[in-house]
This record gives sequence, structure tokens and C-alpha cells, in this order.
Amino acid sequence: AYNAPIAAALFVAEIVLGSIAIEHIGPPIVASAIANLTVHDFLGYAPVYVIPDFRIVSDWELWLYLLLGLIAGHMAPVFLNLLERAHRLFARLPVPLAARLGLGGLIVGAISVYEPQVWGNGYGVVNSVLLAPWIWQALLTVLVLKMLATAATHGSGAVGGAFTPTLFVGALLGALFGTLVQMLLPEGTAPPNAYAVVGMGAMLAGTTHAPLMSILMVFEMTMDYRIVLPLMLAVIVAHYTARRYRGVRPMYAESLLPREAAVQRP
Repeated sequence: AYNAPIAAALFVAEIVLGSIAIEHIGPPIVASAIANLTVHDFLGYAPVYVIPDFRIVSDWELWLYLLLGLIAGHMAPVFLNLLERAHRLFARLPVPLAARLGLGGLIVGAISVYEPQVWGNGYGVVNSVLLAPWIWQALLTVLVLKMLATAATHGSGAVGGAFTPTLFVGALLGALFGTLVQMLLPEGTAPPNAYAVVGMGAMLAGTTHAPLMSILMVFEMTMDYRIVLPLMLAVIVAHYTARRYRGVRPMYAESLLPREAAVQRP
């Protein structure tokens, strides 16, 4: 789905299996390689996100990427907590599932009337942010409304993943941070789209608690080795910052519970 076979194997190892031992990671590597080759044979090769060339303008700028990781590490639990609260809120409604789904769709539709950029998986919006600068007001508005729309979707019980919305939120968070950096420090700093790319990995690590997968996911999507150093710093800082929030479970924790535990959980 993301043209990232190595990251796909690590996704299974880190999140599903909880181990990167060779006896565990071997089968996912084979499966992801075969799947990736099959997709290329049928659909050709095209990146999910069109990402510009990345460069580190100055060595001291690495501290800014570290700060971005810290911000994403605090933002990720907020996002996860929002999804969890939405689930609890919709679950308390004394209406059948169909009515909850309808209410969730109504909320997303009402938000979309005001801001259509929250529609769908957000691939087009992220590509737009990566290719051209946005004003910070637009970034902040779409970021907040996308989080609310995602919470309404998940909380109502609608079918849909949180992986791509997490990349969406990370990209806009990074772009917003990069825009503010450019306003304050126009010399010696990269354009906002560089921070948007790193923000995707940092936010992904903060929500999934899978830092290796997050680093390789963004690296495979960019195929640019120059991104690895700031990406590693931001991802690791985001990962350990998010883990300090003890009451917030990482993404996919619910789906990985045994069926009996999931049923009995309040």
C-alpha cells in the first residue's frame, strides 16, 4: 500500500508480534517482498507521496528536528486519547449501531462542508503540503478538523484505518512547525516540507510505539538517505516522549487484544 516492503515487515514484527528476532521477521519479509513485486507488476511503481529532495541546511538545525520529535511525542497521545474518548462517547449513546454510524457521517459531513480537505484518506492534501507551502492558519485549521473528523469516524464504528490519518496529522504538524521556523529563522533552515516529511515519521512512532518501522517507512517513501539522520532523532524522541503517557494505549492495542479480553474490557 505504501511501497515500503521493509517497513511493512517491521510493522508486523514490532506491532503484531512484538519481536524482531529472525524467526519472527523472516516470514513477514518474504510476504511483503512478494506483495510489493506483485503490485509493481500489475500497477507499476509510483510513490504514494511525491516528496521533494531533502537536505540539511546546517548542523544546528538538527536541534529543531529534535524539538519537532518532542512536540510530536506530546501530540500523539492527544490524538490517541481523542480517538478513545470518541469511542466511549458514541458507545454511551442509547441508539443502535446504524444510528451511531449515521451520526458519525453527519459530523464528518458537516466538517467537510466547512473544510473539504478533511475528506478521504488525505493523500492529495499531504502531497500538496509537501510540494507547496501553505499559510500557517490553513495548516492549523485542517490539522484540527482532520483530527475531529477521524475521531468521529472511528468513534461511530465506521470502517476505516488510522494509519493514513496519522501520516496526515504528522505531515501537517511538521509543516506547521516548519512554517513557524521559517518565520522566525528564515536563514539556515530547511523549507516547511522538509519538516513535514520528518513529522510524518515522528507522529507515526508516537502513535504506534514502533520506531524502527516509522523510520524505515518514511525512508522508503522518500528513498533519500539524507533524511535518515533528522528522521532518527525525531522518531526516537517522539517514541520515548509518547511512552511517558502511561494511560494512553498505542494504536492497534485494542485490535491485538485476545477476543475474550476485548469483549470484557469496559
